[in-house]
Amino acid sequence: MKLIILLLFMFVTSITIAQNSNTTQADASLSNAQNLYHQTIATKENIYNGQEYFHLNKKLNGHVFWSENIFLNGQISYAGIIYPNRPLKLDILNDELVTHGTNTGIQIKINKEKIDSFSIGNTRFERLHHFHKLPEGFYEILHDAKFKVVCRRVKSIKEVVKEDGVDFNIVQKNTYYLLDNGVYKEIKNRQILFDFFKDKREEVKDYIRKEDLSFNKEPESFIVLSIKYYEQITN
Repeated sequence: MKLIILLLFMFVTSITIAQNSNTTQADASLSNAQNLYHQTIATKENIYNGQEYFHLNKKLNGHVFWSENIFLNGQISYAGIIYPNRPLKLDILNDELVTHGTNTGIQIKINKEKIDSFSIGNTRFERLHHFHKLPEGFYEILHDAKFKVVCRRVKSIKEVVKEDGVDFNIVQKNTYYLLDNGVYKEIKNRQILFDFFKDKREEVKDYIRKEDLSFNKEPESFIVLSIKYYEQITN
């Protein structure tokens, strides 16, 4: 208890010093205070109370993660509290956000029920669910301006039986959604987008032809660039 009180005093003192300093000193003081807090008091908080994360024992062709099987620096909003500068990786086979435990040799699954949003590097994610009329899970934010586009990336294991055994292949599926009037609509094809563009559809089609965009080959670029252009011509 004495340690916690001391650390809280140091935290408040650092903020006070930062407020009376120039911008660079302020940022450094606040960053040091946050790091101190998360290295001590925060280790006792719920973000670290998840179950231990274990890798699959199967030999897979591919990996189960959003990016790579490495921790990248990120930030997480957990039960309304922001945790900056956390090592994170996202298992999209099991829909689990993983961090180091207080012992860095242990990997911990963060309780997904309390995760609001997070970022890994410069990529942002939100946890959406049935309240949003979507399958529950983590959604990557591809675009968030006048309109919002998110992607649900899911991996699965496909077993291929061969003469000398079984191959376990990782297969990924991406599903795209557009937030329209408070409702997320799945963008299954070009026509859904064109219907969304309404009286501007011909202008957007001209842009698509000029930029040589293909929904079948690169749906992500097609959707995001089309939405960005639509925003420009409707401002």
